[in-house]
Amino acid sequence: MRYKLAAACVLLPLLVACGGGGGNSGDNTTGGNATPDPDDNDQAPVATVEERIRPASGTFQSAATPLRDNGANLFQNEGPQTVNAGRVASWPGLRYGDFLLTNNPWNASAATYEGWYQTVSLIEGANNTATVIDWDWGASADIPEGASAFDTKSYPELIYGTKSQAERSGDYATTGLPVEIYDAPEITIDYAYNFQGRRSSSATAGGTDSEFNVAIESFYHQSCDIQRTGQGTDNQVMEIMVWLHTGDNLPSGQAPVAVKTTADGKTFDVYVKTAGADPNPNYTAYVLRNETLSGTILYSELLRDAQDNAGVYGTYQLKDTDCLANILIGTEIWHGAGTFTLTDYQITRTY
Repeated sequence: MRYKLAAACVLLPLLVACGGGGGNSGDNTTGGNATPDPDDNDQAPVATVEERIRPASGTFQSAATPLRDNGANLFQNEGPQTVNAGRVASWPGLRYGDFLLTNNPWNASAATYEGWYQTVSLIEGANNTATVIDWDWGASADIPEGASAFDTKSYPELIYGTKSQAERSGDYATTGLPVEIYDAPEITIDYAYNFQGRRSSSATAGGTDSEFNVAIESFYHQSCDIQRTGQGTDNQVMEIMVWLHTGDNLPSGQAPVAVKTTADGKTFDVYVKTAGADPNPNYTAYVLRNETLSGTILYSELLRDAQDNAGVYGTYQLKDTDCLANILIGTEIWHGAGTFTLTDYQITRTY
């Protein structure tokens, strides 16, 4: 089949990128607005037309090397790229293989510790590239009385596919995304990671006080012309998350509505946001019961479950013509300091 997709140049400076989210942030998980960063040289999107030709059959795996030019002379291609109170930006990110790594401090305005920072960097090996995220968003003691300790501050993320017209890791021929549900391949994800929480520099005493998750997620849109600006013109219809690691926080803080066991025996608790103070029927989360620091996720099984059981879960009913735009992995950070390292990561598509 042949398709034409309106696309854009990926290097548009962003002050705050649209974010992921599954905690009690009150943001309905859609993140902030995309606006120019006055500290960087603006590059307007350049309209292109991409022809999308579905492979007849075969298996395709994501490339984990080499490092690629991030498009900004101010930043080394391997990083580090740091954001803080003086520079709240996702642009330009770090590129390697078929991926784009961004800081995505989409809710930095919720930070109350003036010394907060977050850094992304890459470590290139012979056949693989590791991604490293380091942060300090302040201790829970910095959170003012009455505010939630689980307001998401950021979701530093590794992008595969198209998140917005300005955040794109590769074209359709490279990533197979965006793609309509009816034409989507079977997707599996292999991963390996490690992490360490630590005490924030804002705390003078006490132990580790760090809350974050590790989560894979995808966004669906009404068409494969992805519109995600945070300005009322978005065509996003659904967010699906898979939590691999949890702390004290769970999606929405609700009880799970169901249990899903995939063909490989992994069990997930299913969370939705259809009730409570922050209802959002356009969100479903699968929380892995038994965390493993490395493994395989039968991703398409979970995506199909969200579509097949929307009526049971009380969530948006995905249509076969809705478009899977991306696959993201990162860490939602609520407070504290820590380091997350994704040591191995591969997306496999089978047609």
